[in-house]
Amino acid sequence: MTTARHANTPLTRKLPERRYLPELHGVRGLALFGVVLFHLFGNGRISGGIDIFLAVTGFLFTGMLLREAAASGGRVNPFKYFGRLIRRILIPAAIVIAATLAAGLLISPTTQHRQLWAEARSSLLYFENFELISSQLAYGAAGPDTSPFQHFWSLSVQGQFYLIWPLVAILAVVIAKTTKTSAARIMTILLSIIFVASFAYAVYVGSFNQDEAYLMTTTRAWQLAFGGLLALAGGTIRLPKSLRGPAGWAGVALIAGCGFFLDGAQLFPGPWAFWPLAGLTLVLISAGPDGGNQDPAWSATRFLSNKPLAWIGDHAYGLYLWHWPLLIYYMELRNRDAIGIRGALVILAITVALSMLMYRYVEQPLQRATKSTSPVRILSNRPVIIVGASTLAIAGVAMSAVAQPNADLDTTYGELDHSTHPGAAQYFISEQVPDAEAFPPVEEAKQYRPDYAVNGCGQTLGEEPGTDEIVYCDDPDAPESPTATVVLAGGSHAGHMEDAFRSLGAKYGWEVLVVVKSSCVFGIEDNPNQSMCGQWNENFVDWLDEYQVDMVVTPGTRLDREGTATEYVYDSAPYWWQEISDTGTDLLLVRGTPRNDQDIPDCLASGGAPQECGPPKERFADEDPLAQMSLPEKVHAIDINPYVCPQLGNPDTQNCDAVVGNLLVWRDKHHFTTPFSQSLAPGFETEMQDAVPYLVR
Repeated sequence: MTTARHANTPLTRKLPERRYLPELHGVRGLALFGVVLFHLFGNGRISGGIDIFLAVTGFLFTGMLLREAAASGGRVNPFKYFGRLIRRILIPAAIVIAATLAAGLLISPTTQHRQLWAEARSSLLYFENFELISSQLAYGAAGPDTSPFQHFWSLSVQGQFYLIWPLVAILAVVIAKTTKTSAARIMTILLSIIFVASFAYAVYVGSFNQDEAYLMTTTRAWQLAFGGLLALAGGTIRLPKSLRGPAGWAGVALIAGCGFFLDGAQLFPGPWAFWPLAGLTLVLISAGPDGGNQDPAWSATRFLSNKPLAWIGDHAYGLYLWHWPLLIYYMELRNRDAIGIRGALVILAITVALSMLMYRYVEQPLQRATKSTSPVRILSNRPVIIVGASTLAIAGVAMSAVAQPNADLDTTYGELDHSTHPGAAQYFISEQVPDAEAFPPVEEAKQYRPDYAVNGCGQTLGEEPGTDEIVYCDDPDAPESPTATVVLAGGSHAGHMEDAFRSLGAKYGWEVLVVVKSSCVFGIEDNPNQSMCGQWNENFVDWLDEYQVDMVVTPGTRLDREGTATEYVYDSAPYWWQEISDTGTDLLLVRGTPRNDQDIPDCLASGGAPQECGPPKERFADEDPLAQMSLPEKVHAIDINPYVCPQLGNPDTQNCDAVVGNLLVWRDKHHFTTPFSQSLAPGFETEMQDAVPYLVR
């Protein structure tokens, strides 16, 4: 309740009351336990529990911060505030982060260790959602397919909220004092602005990049603001007695049923996220004035106030923290892509046990220390903040040092001994290549990316407005008067040939430009005007009309990495080939290179042999599809797969080798390492002598 000393002042009028809501605690437990159950038993479906979790956070902290700021005239005690957060939120999370990192270093292949350190750091410092956006969602990015730290994205959104919301509460009080009105009224206005702006932004981003919209703080802020608005209105909105029963059960049904009817990963945090939030709202406004535990026995609010749900609510934080890494590592140890009922039950049992232990020996003692009245309080606010901040700083620096790529290992093909590491050039060597350690080491493979990927000068994938524009990577070593301008164009498989063509450019005096849009292959879009990729294709043809280019190089066929579909050519590809050649530019089509279902360096790091870990040959067509086609004038085709996959013609092998000429071919599932790309230069040169002889003489 608000205190009498402040109850009648204009500033503190209509502040949210401070009182325990057992039904809210039950909703929190039901929501987060639903997240766990759907992850384990629902094939990973999104249940809407996180949306409720964020709204509940906004509900609780809006009232708490506004009451304190209004009572003190516009101040929030940072030691009390952050000390409480460190004890209740950070310390349990840090324990799980440390355990998850230690388990990952033991279980996961060494190729994933750098990313594990990076995500442990970002989880500890509450920016895991940004880390996931920059690494996991970036095409061809380093990192495991599913991170054991992935669930920390929502805690990161929450952590960023904890930093910003006190400022919003203080601003509301300052404005209210200046205008001589209530802080609650100004806070309502501020939260309404945040709600509208964030919701509109969520709809906007979701229209072209749903994965990013799901993880962003700016697209989630409206849910936190929604909870804050509920807190501000909670004292004035209560349903008539006759409606409370059905409304409460309707709310429970919406909360519990959301994951069965909606695919939240594809819909949230857009308009459909109102489904679980509507359930939360109905529950709160259907409770009686004395709390859900005083409501009729048959009511939903009384049900949500029962001891089992209260127990789940008490342990919800631990359940959420522990279940995800246990699930990921279980599947990794069992080498499975999905989990069965038995495995889910095992993980649930371990999750419950770990949550109980953490609640009993970590969370409860920390809560008791917070409430302690002893004159000597080891865990008092100021020491806790000093120790916590110091620990975060030291851990962040240490983890960053481990997670950073090692620039000293960026060795080029030209610096290697070609007698022991010829790579693709072994095609031209008659004698047996001696045994040697493969280069680069599998632990460093993901760092050996072409310059265009390192420098970020290619166009990004997706449908974000503006990604249809042509941007290109200059040639830093181009001669003043190049003999020719060669452009690598299309998707990332054009880009991973960069080092081979840079080597040829240095030999023949070319200017080599890289003009790519990730995942955008000529012909992949049947309706160019309906996608950024199709419009990029059109803009590229227009760009060729303006820029003097001698030859464009792009992949001509496609080998998918999933399923067993045979190599093919996109139906619309010949249209674009004709468009490019009509600009007067030669077009060199390179037969597609293989793709693998699993990460090749990970496979090697786990003990797989190079022949076992390489991509399957069965997806190659028996004959090169390009050789069977009638190509337009000025369009030429070459096949470099004999250099990439020397085993291609060997009927006794099923896969291409992951290591050729003692060079690691792949840095992920299907992109060349830069040393191997460099070693392909002689092969390209040989094939181009027949296709485009004027460039290689």
